[in-house]
Amino acid sequence: MDEQIVNEINRLKEEIYKQKENISDVKHLVKREIDRDFPMDLWELSERELDNEMGNRLSFLNDDIDIRPDPKTITSHRRILGKPIVLIKRLFMKLTGFYTNTLLEKQKQFNAQLVAFHLASFIRFRHNEQKIKEIEEKLKTFEEDQELLLEQLEKLKNETNKPGTN
Repeated sequence: MDEQIVNEINRLKEEIYKQKENISDVKHLVKREIDRDFPMDLWELSERELDNEMGNRLSFLNDDIDIRPDPKTITSHRRILGKPIVLIKRLFMKLTGFYTNTLLEKQKQFNAQLVAFHLASFIRFRHNEQKIKEIEEKLKTFEEDQELLLEQLEKLKNETNKPGTN
């Protein structure tokens, strides 16, 4: 590879790493995950990027299997009325907890099965990809052998068609 191309690739890699560091610095300053949804055209991704995206999305789905709310996450921004409001909300969650847990348990089971299905599909896709590579290698070998056989056949044909042979 041309040295100029290698240098340019290394420069771009360094720039990307710097941008990643800046992003993690912003996350650290904000003290939470930055969750901006940017539209992504999956058709434009390379194989490696697509693999990473699939892994990220599977991890996200796996993290959110259980959607039941946690009473500890209920907070309020109000100084004076905040504590009573939080208390009422938590009490309401406890009173309706049996019913919502029954419904959300089914949803949790469905989510777990869906994530498992997607993971199995991804693994099957990987296995099929490997099989295709093996078949392509065999096909290439067969094509090379076919070329050699055709050359040998042509040689034999020319030898048998020479005048004076019979």
